[in-house]
Amino acid sequence: MKLGSLAACILLAVLPAACTAMSTYPPVDGKPISTPNVSPGPEVMAGAIREASRQIAPGKPIVFNLPDGLSENTWNRVAFLLPDNARAMEAEDEDVYSVKQLRISGGTAEVDVVYRDRGVYQLMTVKLGGGPLAGWSVAWSYRWLLPEQKPTPNDPLQKAELAQVNETAPAASTTAAEEDNVK
Repeated sequence: MKLGSLAACILLAVLPAACTAMSTYPPVDGKPISTPNVSPGPEVMAGAIREASRQIAPGKPIVFNLPDGLSENTWNRVAFLLPDNARAMEAEDEDVYSVKQLRISGGTAEVDVVYRDRGVYQLMTVKLGGGPLAGWSVAWSYRWLLPEQKPTPNDPLQKAELAQVNETAPAASTTAAEEDNVK
């Protein structure tokens, strides 16, 4: 009986790590390709953004950005997991927490977050631990003294709205030009 209990405990300890896919996003040569549109991707990205905000500007509204190519549902899930005052980055935003890369391997994850400090964009790596049966929590973070480029907004909803504006703008100007020709 004791041997069976020991085996069950070991299985329960290993199961959370075994159920989490190994992936890197954006993809890196030689690593499995998997977009973080499903758990634990949104949870890990939101946890890293919260930690970066806690260290850089605690109490201030969070403006976040995710890697290009993620679904609108992923953006909504991350926003839901962040404080109510969080919002997606817009082009004019300066103080932003932008997820540059996400690496998940079993029950550990590392997220690179670009942030602005004293006018310079820099990189922070946040390591989290957890899994499907245990929430994700910050194990450590490290602020690299490496300058980064200002992130560009990747929100798919904003991109769709901009595309729609660009499509309707030429049609409106063509109609105005036609009306001028009629007069």
